[in-house]
Amino acid sequence: MGILFTYDKFPLLVVFNPFAGRKQGQDQFNKVVRPALDQSSTTFYLIETTHHGHAQSYFKENIQQILIELAQSFGIRSTHTGGSEEVHATSSAVHSSSATLRIMVLGGDGTVHEIVNGILTGLVESPLITDVFRPKVVLSVVPTGTGNAIATSLNITTVQTAVDRFLAGNSTPLRVIQVSKQAHEAVKTDSANNNNGHLLSSVPPRWEPHVYTVVVNSFGLHCATVHDADGFRFLGNERFKVATLKNIVILKQYRARVDFYGPVQRYDRSSKEFSSATHVNSRVVSTEPSLTLSGPFTYLMFTKQGSLETGFQPTPLARTSDEWLDVLAVQNVGRTQILKILGAAAKEGKHIEMEKVEYYKVKAVEFESSGVGRLCVDGEFLNVQAGPQGRMRFEVVSDLNIQLFYVYN
Repeated sequence: MGILFTYDKFPLLVVFNPFAGRKQGQDQFNKVVRPALDQSSTTFYLIETTHHGHAQSYFKENIQQILIELAQSFGIRSTHTGGSEEVHATSSAVHSSSATLRIMVLGGDGTVHEIVNGILTGLVESPLITDVFRPKVVLSVVPTGTGNAIATSLNITTVQTAVDRFLAGNSTPLRVIQVSKQAHEAVKTDSANNNNGHLLSSVPPRWEPHVYTVVVNSFGLHCATVHDADGFRFLGNERFKVATLKNIVILKQYRARVDFYGPVQRYDRSSKEFSSATHVNSRVVSTEPSLTLSGPFTYLMFTKQGSLETGFQPTPLARTSDEWLDVLAVQNVGRTQILKILGAAAKEGKHIEMEKVEYYKVKAVEFESSGVGRLCVDGEFLNVQAGPQGRMRFEVVSDLNIQLFYVYN
């Protein structure tokens, strides 16, 4: 990138998606963002995306060089070892834990998703991230997209508020969800299986990370809505309401099995608090699920965000910074009931007080569709096979080399 050859101080990276939302990002950047950065003497390096996937490929290809230059700006030297680059702190260097890569994102949740996945895939098996050098990646999310769930969950609803939060400098962890597929050797259906085709082996399956998400993973009505809303993109955010009503008219029940692993908390409507739903020892790793939801599902999502848009809070008690995965499940309800539930969700999450709504906080989820199905992962779509072959795992992993991200709040 050559950033250090241009600036004597490592700059803020500004990722600008001119196609996000109603394409007002350029105007907001010129009128609000750039004047504020100039006034605060914040040097920045502008990265303008030109197509879908551009931000992801950019960071995948450049993140190692970016971090080498970041390390050098902190007085941390880099060396070549066996064809790869490593960084080493010198005695005069600022402690590496204070190294921060700042990225301002002018776009929607999709752009944030691309940046996170680009960085993590670009660092796979990289020797750069170690206990010596593990920088924080702090994102300033400026809501100029159609979907602004991360910003809304942090009560950032205007561009000016996002800029003010960036300049204030306070941040909170942005925990990412690792979405994994089973390795092929772990998905054999033979005589060792039970009658339902589920593995009985005491050896836990090997999971291969497939993608990382920061907003929402869903199945059923929500997934169908996001999928169909793309055909109404000209309507802006209203497209989600139109697509929701379309799918409620032809309401389907989606057959799947959901297994929770590790500690599970369930929202109790009488106490209005979460309480333990199982008697699981959190220190013991078990291959058996702590709790199973057998479906069929009308509405199902796994998320870290409290709001998906202003007012609409399907998991209103979710926090970007904790290590829980929030799960909302509505099983086998009709049109009238789901309309009431979604109406209450749009009133700042009042639906969690309704009888048919199940709300959990879990450590890990495994999902298995009874038929060929579709999952929505941060607005992208995964087609999954039926049965154990298509099993997926969702968890907020504790790996420090994955949980690098923070967000200005």
